[in-house]
Amino acid sequence: MRFSPSMDRNVLRRAISCLVIVLAAVAMRPAPLGADASRAALEAADMLAAAAVQLDEADGRSDRIAALTATVRAYESGLSAMREGLRQASLQERALTERLGAEDRDLGQLFALLQTVSQRTGTEVLVHPGNAADTIRAGTLTASLVPALQESASELAAELDELKTLISVQAAGAASLEAGLEDVRRARTALADAIASRADLPVRLATDEAAMQALINSTETLAGFADSLIPDGAEVDLSNRGWVLPVKGQILRGFNEADAAGVRRPGLVITTASEALVTAPLDSTVRFSGEVPGQGTVAILEPKPGALVILAGMETSFVRLGEIVSAEAPIGLMGGKQTSEQQKLNESSQESSKLGQETLYMEVRQGRAPVDPAALLRLGEE
Repeated sequence: MRFSPSMDRNVLRRAISCLVIVLAAVAMRPAPLGADASRAALEAADMLAAAAVQLDEADGRSDRIAALTATVRAYESGLSAMREGLRQASLQERALTERLGAEDRDLGQLFALLQTVSQRTGTEVLVHPGNAADTIRAGTLTASLVPALQESASELAAELDELKTLISVQAAGAASLEAGLEDVRRARTALADAIASRADLPVRLATDEAAMQALINSTETLAGFADSLIPDGAEVDLSNRGWVLPVKGQILRGFNEADAAGVRRPGLVITTASEALVTAPLDSTVRFSGEVPGQGTVAILEPKPGALVILAGMETSFVRLGEIVSAEAPIGLMGGKQTSEQQKLNESSQESSKLGQETLYMEVRQGRAPVDPAALLRLGEE
């Protein structure tokens, strides 16, 4: 499929539609739900609005690449916000349903007690062990519980109806996002096509690609290969540079954190969605881009001489050896099986700790020594 301005217009219309859906879901969010989902949805809506304007105003090829990159990222944020909103709503619905059931049981037991008492006569009437006044007070108190329990049950039922309405709206939004997924995939294809057809790429390195591939095939580890690209005695400080997470997702394992098999890796393992867009964490030169045995598609970026960023586990790479990329420029796409958005939403509502389907490995090396990317990314400081 060739890249064309008409693709921009199609994606623009779909982006505006998704914006309305996300905003509607946020507007109907009931108060009991957390603020995080609301904030994420509003941020996604802002991203979609900005992407729509960017697509509409894009003139040259480089502008359209940037606009399509922003659109893909906005879609990913929107889908994530919708899934989280539905998950929270479903959990709240479950909790309210359990509370309503408990209230109904209490009310039923009280009604049964009153009915039993009303059917008794004479000495069988329930009498308080104290005097007559105590008996009257006990009866009055018991009777007063009925409207209180009825009011509580009615309030819970109203909250439950409100939540069910929200879930219906979000399900409708998910269906619309599902319909728009094809446009997202086309946008990704258009993005890859636009990048591949560039003829004026700035190149800073002139390394033989065949020789580079032969070198990585002969190196036992990815880190060993990366270290071979760093000159002896190189020292560099990257702590003051503006780092961004290369993919939208969650940290599954931190720096040197052991996995289930006890294996430790000097980097971050990030869970993300299938076909998620991978971007450059900062301005860099591409030192390597290609397949690595056991690692999938790998991109090695050089932000400064003596420092490298390894991104491993992608399915597709957009960059070429020697290319200079800016922070948040598209690097590649994750792989994974196509999953319908409704299925993802259903899974999210059932599993509160559901993580992404794909994993991206990120490692940073300074002077041939690994450093914790989380510190550079300043994760958890917000």
